Amino acid sequence: MVTVKARGLVSELNDGFDLLRERGRGRYDMELPVFDEPQFSFLTDLQKAPWMEVVRQALGEDVILIHKGVFLSNPGASSQNYHQDGPHLTTSYQRPCHAINVFIPLVDLTRRNGPTEFVLGSHILGFDGYDREKIVTPNVTAGTPIIFDYRLGHRGLSNTSDSSRPIVYCTYAVGTNGKEFRDIANFSRKRYHRLGTLLDKPLSRDERLRLRKNAQNNRQCVNGEE
Repeated sequence: MVTVKARGLVSELNDGFDLLRERGRGRYDMELPVFDEPQFSFLTDLQKAPWMEVVRQALGEDVILIHKGVFLSNPGASSQNYHQDGPHLTTSYQRPCHAINVFIPLVDLTRRNGPTEFVLGSHILGFDGYDREKIVTPNVTAGTPIIFDYRLGHRGLSNTSDSSRPIVYCTYAVGTNGKEFRDIANFSRKRYHRLGTLLDKPLSRDERLRLRKNAQNNRQCVNGEE
């Protein structure tokens, strides 16, 4: 975020960068290259991840990991709009589950820090609308996976606490449908600005001045100055 603010790129967060995207006010979707390192194999290895038995029950034995990252909801983050992460592969009939999300909160989820609200049954074709009578909001402890159909309607609630709420997520798909299912809307790198190249590029004089000005303004706000 320091690089984004210093370079005056805050408005581009709505479109998204290759490693960082804004998913609503105060919410960020981050892709962490470190997840590809051996020490995180417990997360990415299809044989080691402890939730894979459930994932395979839903998708079958031929499973692929198509994406992974971290959702960060900061204090003051607003509630998301209700949405499905992906559409049905056909609207002619109800197909079996083709993709699964696994959310792993890194902190205990509470009513205040913005847990995720789900609408039961909204993955069924024709029943994808928001229905208050079918809402479930799991307030699980840190490390407890929440597993759901990619088509299930949900939204992250507002974070009214004083702490950030990080959630690791993994998205799996049926291997034989790999060529059929490609979530370009959410995961295609071609649609995002490349932040990685900016991280290695030194700040210009104007960008350094902007960064100092922002820091000065923040100090004035803290000290109660006009």
